[in-house]
Amino acid sequence: MATYPVTDTDFETTLATAERPVLLDVWAPWCGPCKMVGPAIERLADRQPERFQVAMANMETFEQTASNLEIRSTPTLVLFKDGEEIARRTGALMESQIANWLDQYI
Repeated sequence: MATYPVTDTDFETTLATAERPVLLDVWAPWCGPCKMVGPAIERLADRQPERFQVAMANMETFEQTASNLEIRSTPTLVLFKDGEEIARRTGALMESQIANWLDQYI
C-alpha cells in the first residue's frame, strides 16, 4: 500500500526522505467528507504506487504541523514535490476530481 500515517513528530522526516511526490491527506475521524476522500486516495495510490506516496494525517495528532501549514478544515489535500508545497485542495472531492487535480501537477 502506498499510504501511511504521519504525525507532528515524523512529517518533516517523511518530506525530507521522500523519493517521489507526497500527497498529504489531513482528515478527522468525525469528518463525513473525509470518509469519502480517504478511500478514494488510497485507491489512486494503490493503482500508481510509483507516481506518488500518500501521507495520512489525523488532524487530532497533527495539530502543530496543520497550524504551521495553515490547514483550517478537513479534508485538506496538500501536494509536495521535493519537500515544497505545490498544490492544495480542500473539501469533499470525488476520485475522478482528485485524479484530474493530480494530473495537473505530477
